[in-house]
Amino acid sequence: MSYDRETLVAELRERGVAYLAPSDALSVNPPPTDEALLLALLEQPDARLRMGLVPLFIRHPALAGDVERLAARLDPSLRLELQTYYMAAVYLQRLWRSRLGFYLDTSVLLPDLYSQAMGLPSADERFGKVGLYDLADGWQIRSSYPFDRLTALTKVMDHFFGQLKIESLQQRYA
Repeated sequence: MSYDRETLVAELRERGVAYLAPSDALSVNPPPTDEALLLALLEQPDARLRMGLVPLFIRHPALAGDVERLAARLDPSLRLELQTYYMAAVYLQRLWRSRLGFYLDTSVLLPDLYSQAMGLPSADERFGKVGLYDLADGWQIRSSYPFDRLTALTKVMDHFFGQLKIESLQQRYA
């Protein structure tokens, strides 16, 4: 089933990923499960919305089980895309763990589900940095689009940290 952009933006906002659009988007006919949401985001033509998977995984490490179940049902190319977004979150969570700890509970790390299968370094090697660079390089090679994946992931984290900082200030002065 296909979901409109505004519904997906609203669903992400409800799950703590609000930097995409500070809008009044409403969730109309939301995906019935987390797996359905992940699939809808993965199939979304808007790259910024697909990138919303990364902070969603970081904010909700329990989604790892949904990722595994969904990946088992996908065709190989879509499975690789899901695994790529997931592993980006795994590497970024470790790379930014100290800074994320100012805003989120970082005691539960995303499990490293796919580094071996994808031929990538362990998520713990140099706090995820080596794996992140290798992942971004491989993603860039597979892509027919010219934008730099590492830069895109860095921008996602910048936006996410901006959102977390605003949330922190709002809580402090509420």
